[in-house]
Amino acid sequence: MNLARPSALWFALAVLLLPQAGLAQSPPAEKEVASEEKVSVEEAFKRGEKAYEEQNLTEAMRWYKTAADQGHAQAQLHVGNLYTDGEGVTQDYEEALRWFRKAAEQGDNEALNNIGWFYLSGWGVSQDYGQAMEWFQKAADKGNEVSQRNIAMMYLQGMGVTADKDEAIRWFKKAAAAGDEDSKDALQQLGAE
Repeated sequence: MNLARPSALWFALAVLLLPQAGLAQSPPAEKEVASEEKVSVEEAFKRGEKAYEEQNLTEAMRWYKTAADQGHAQAQLHVGNLYTDGEGVTQDYEEALRWFRKAAEQGDNEALNNIGWFYLSGWGVSQDYGQAMEWFQKAADKGNEVSQRNIAMMYLQGMGVTADKDEAIRWFKKAAAAGDEDSKDALQQLGAE
């Protein structure tokens, strides 16, 4: 009986199974330190911004979420946006809405507008034009020109309100005065420059 061949087989099998048995090498010490690194809320947000600019969306989400978990409204908005678009995470409208609500509670007008859009579109919630208008109005009251345009469109198309071209034009003019180019185009198309 030749034991050399089975011993070599056992050795090869042992080499393959060692990592699965928890005997794999530890990650380099610098990786361990980086994952446990404590940074300020602002630093976490800045790192999220940098990662997003570099299109490293998973890393951006990691840092935005670190800041968002500590109450940073802009980071909460960005986490919501990443969930909305499925960037760096699986698309999840309900989770996006949860983060937008956190930012909205702090008065973030873009988050208020985004919640309105979710109700208008039925993303993660039942479509509800009344709720959409309510959220758009909250954002518009804070000067959000996109919400002003959204309100104008709802009046123009009679979505949850009686169609009213004059009211739509009034809202388009507010948004255009705030610099919204799409509203300027809409006014031109409506002959109401």
